[in-house]
Amino acid sequence: MKNYFKVILPVLLMFFFTDLQAQTKKVTTKSTSSKKSTKVVERNLGTPSSISEITDVTESDAAYGSLKNLIENYSVSVTYADNTFRGKESLKRGDFIVALNSALNGLKSKLDAAALDTTIFNTYDRNRGGAYLTNVSQVKDIKESSIYYTASKSMIEQWGIAAPFGVNKTLSPNTVMTEKEVYDILRATMGYNSPGVNPYSTGMNRSKFAIILNNAVRQKMTEISSLKTVQQNRIDAERRQQADSLKVVDKARKDSIAKEIALRKQEAEKQEIEAKKKLSEKKRR
Repeated sequence: MKNYFKVILPVLLMFFFTDLQAQTKKVTTKSTSSKKSTKVVERNLGTPSSISEITDVTESDAAYGSLKNLIENYSVSVTYADNTFRGKESLKRGDFIVALNSALNGLKSKLDAAALDTTIFNTYDRNRGGAYLTNVSQVKDIKESSIYYTASKSMIEQWGIAAPFGVNKTLSPNTVMTEKEVYDILRATMGYNSPGVNPYSTGMNRSKFAIILNNAVRQKMTEISSLKTVQQNRIDAERRQQADSLKVVDKARKDSIAKEIALRKQEAEKQEIEAKKKLSEKKRR
């Protein structure tokens, strides 16, 4: 029996330590893999000048007219570099800020052309609660090499809009935007009043976003056109007032000259009479 234990005991100990090492390796591997971060996939965005360049959109698509207006009239970046739109896909946060920023810049060009103030755009939270973001360098998951960097910088530093970013100072560009977020941000930044009932918590797809963004742009352009009309009427009124003032001044000047001429004529006539009188007296002598 003693000989039996002498043989079996080493075998059992070897099996125990082998199994323990395997379990330790498994736990270590699992722990290491759990620390791996989710890689951010960035799909390059396109800048087409015409809707005809987009290969997966036809005139029968619901978003066709919206895309045409956004692309051709406002240079909105809402498509991809491979000339696709992918309207059925969910709207990602990264794509959202690029599209919104380019729409704001497109509207700004219209404002500049009309000589209107860019404060027509609201600031979502520049002065709200201390504004948790004031500089793009504060965004933890966006680097200068990111295709979302320029839009992020412009949104935060130019427009003062931090709403698309989380309070934890991240953009999470690959996460889906909910419809409620899209409507809330467009209402607060561009004053968009949707005609429908919309605060849905579900994700918004790219096709519906193009339609909603175009509606917001058109609504803002109506406001810009109205302001331009008011401004032009004011300018025309000022010009008419200036013209009337000039007419009054010119009339006063002409009246003054006419009066001066009349006085000089009277003086000349008086002098002629006196001269004739003196000449007549001289002849009588």
